[in-house]
Amino acid sequence: MKKFALTILCFSTGMTWANSNLDMENKIRAEGFYNSEVMHTLEQLTDEIGPRLSGSPQMKKANEWTLNKLKSWGLKNAYLDPFEFGRGWSHDSASIHLTSPREVTLHGIPVAWTPGTKGKIAGDVVIFDASSEADLAQYKGKLQGKIIMMGDGKNIEAPENTVFNRYDAAELSELEEFDVEKDPSYSPWVSAERRASALQQFYFGKTLNDFLAKEKVAAVLYRSWRQGGLINIFGRDHRVGNTFPVPALVIEAEHYNSLARMIDTGKTPKITLDIDARFHDEDHNAYNTIAEIPGSEVEPEIVMVSGHLDSWHASDGAVDNGAGVAVAMEAVRILSVLNFEPKRTIRIALWSGEEQGLFGSSAYVDKHFATRPSPTNKDEKSLPNYLWKSQGWPIETKPEYDKFSVYFNMDNGSGRFRGIYTEGNVAANPIFNNWFGPFSDLSTGTVTNDSTGGTDHESFDDVGLPGFQFIQDELDYSSRLHHTHIDSIDHVSEADLKQASVILAGFLYQASMADERMPRKPMPQDMSDLQKQKMQQNIKKSRIQREIEANKAKAINALQDKT
Repeated sequence: MKKFALTILCFSTGMTWANSNLDMENKIRAEGFYNSEVMHTLEQLTDEIGPRLSGSPQMKKANEWTLNKLKSWGLKNAYLDPFEFGRGWSHDSASIHLTSPREVTLHGIPVAWTPGTKGKIAGDVVIFDASSEADLAQYKGKLQGKIIMMGDGKNIEAPENTVFNRYDAAELSELEEFDVEKDPSYSPWVSAERRASALQQFYFGKTLNDFLAKEKVAAVLYRSWRQGGLINIFGRDHRVGNTFPVPALVIEAEHYNSLARMIDTGKTPKITLDIDARFHDEDHNAYNTIAEIPGSEVEPEIVMVSGHLDSWHASDGAVDNGAGVAVAMEAVRILSVLNFEPKRTIRIALWSGEEQGLFGSSAYVDKHFATRPSPTNKDEKSLPNYLWKSQGWPIETKPEYDKFSVYFNMDNGSGRFRGIYTEGNVAANPIFNNWFGPFSDLSTGTVTNDSTGGTDHESFDDVGLPGFQFIQDELDYSSRLHHTHIDSIDHVSEADLKQASVILAGFLYQASMADERMPRKPMPQDMSDLQKQKMQQNIKKSRIQREIEANKAKAINALQDKT
C-alpha cells in the first residue's frame, strides 16, 4: 500500500511522464537497445578522426562530421556556431632520447600550444625551480641552449588499489545528503581568498615566458603528476600573443625523477629532442556544432542536450568526452528515427573549448540567453574572467532566456547513469524522481540536491538557467583515463553507453512534452554586504598568514646561511 501511494504521489506532480504515456518509452528502449548506433558514432570520432584539440584541423573535421551526421538523421537548423578562441595547434610526432650518462629512449608528449623544435635539437639538462620574479635572477645568463626541468623530482606515493569503480548503495545514499555549508552552485571557480595567489601565478607566467625567450632556453620538460607510465596532458595559453615561446614536453614521472637523481649526484644528463608541432593562424575562431528537432508550438521553448566535442591532443578522447557526444547524438537520433514531434524544440550542442575553460558553452549562453557586465577597468578586463574581482552583476537576460526550459549534460566519463544532480533546484527533485520511474530496471535513479562542477552545465546554471549533469559510474575515468594518453575507446562499455542513451532520450522526450517548463532557482545575485565584510576579513587573514609564512621562510634561510 505504501508503494502504491508513493506512485500516485509521484504521478500527481506537475511534470509527470508525459501524461503517463509509456508507449514512447517502449519505442525508445527498442530503438536504443536493438538498433543502437552509439558505438559506431564513437568509433567515427575516435578511430577515424582521433584527437580533437580546440582550434585544430581535427577539431574542425569533427565539427563538420557531426554536423553532416545530425543532418543525415533528419535534424534541422544545423550549423557551426563560431566564437573567438585563439590560435590553433597540432603536432604529428615527438621523440626524446637520453644520450648521456647512458642511452635510453624516454616517453614524452608535447604540451599543447608550444612550438616545435624545427628538427632535432640537443642540450644539457638542468633543474629550474622558480615561482616568482625574484627567483629568476639566479638563472640569468645560465640557460642558453639548455633543456630545463620545471622543478625537482618528487617521490612517487604508493598507488591506490582501486582502479575501476561503480557506485554502491551506500555511496549513492550518501550523495543524496545535501551539504548545507557548500557555496552556491554558481560560485566563482577562484574564490576571493585564492584570487591574489592566482593573479600572482598568472602574471608570473607572462614574466616567465619573456624570461625563457630572452635567455634562449632550448626546451622545457614537465613532470607528469601521474605515475606508472601515465602522462597527464595539458596545454599552455592559446590566446594570440600569449602562447608559450619554447618547445615543451611532459614526460613520465619515473623518467623525470631519474633525470633529477642524475643531477643530484653531480651528473649532467644530455638529451636530444625532436618535436614536429605547429600553430594554425588561418582562423582564430572555434566552433560549436548545433542542430535541432524543431518544436511544434508557435514559439516553442527550448530543451538542450550536450557533451563537449573537443578533447586533448595525445589520445582519442573517447571517455573525455567522445562518450558524452556519442550519447547525446544517439539520444536525438533515437527520437528523430521515431518521427517524434516535440512541443518544445530539442536542441543539441556539441561544444568546443571546454577543456580550456567552458569557452564554447559560455560564448553560446552569452550570445543567446544572458550576459554579465565586464569590468570597467581596462587591465582587469584583459584578464581571464575567472580572475575578475566580481563575477559581474546584475545578470542581463536576453529574449531567449524566458523561452529556455532545461539543459542536460554528460561529461563524467563513459559510465552508466546512476542519477542526476539538481544543483540545489529542489523543485526539480520530484520531477526527476518521476522521470526515472520507467528506468528503474536500468538505474537507481538517485536524485541529489547537491551540485557538481567542471562541466558545461555550469555555463547555464551560472546565469540562473536549469542545467544538469548526470551522476555516472566512475569506472576508471579518474584513476587512469582523464586527460591521459590512454583515453581510448578500448576503455568504454557499450552497455553503459546504450543505457545512458536510452535514459537521456527519455528525459528529452519528457522535458519537451511536459505541461510546464522546468522550474528555476532564484536568479543568482551578488553577495550581501555582510557576506562581503566576511569575505574581506578572510582575505585579510589569508594575506597575514602568507606574510607570516614568508617571514618564517626568510628566517630559516638566514639561519641556514649562518650555519
